[in-house]
Amino acid sequence: MLTTTLFVLFLVICPQLQTNAQNATLENALQNSQNAVQAVKLALEENLPANADARESANDILATLELGLKSCDENFKKDLQIVTYNKCVASNKGMAMASLGELAGQQWAKSGASRPGLFW
Repeated sequence: MLTTTLFVLFLVICPQLQTNAQNATLENALQNSQNAVQAVKLALEENLPANADARESANDILATLELGLKSCDENFKKDLQIVTYNKCVASNKGMAMASLGELAGQQWAKSGASRPGLFW
């Protein structure tokens, strides 16, 4: 009787514990995409001038990043492959940061200080 009771409790409780653990892991993993968005937003605010053209381009970068991360999140929820998800998030964040670097370079290139002949 005791063995049967323990077996039944094991069958009832363990799947619930596993489900709770998976949900916590899933939520922790999905936080990576939010962290990536926050890091890119901070970098955009720090590295771009406050003019309208730069801000419009920054909004485009953020929209593209969020779209890519949404795809990462959806795929992760389907297949639960954490390594693939982390690579997807890192790749999207890297592309956003590269776009930021390119945009910041363009903004800098418009200033007179970037012209080589200016100081000669």
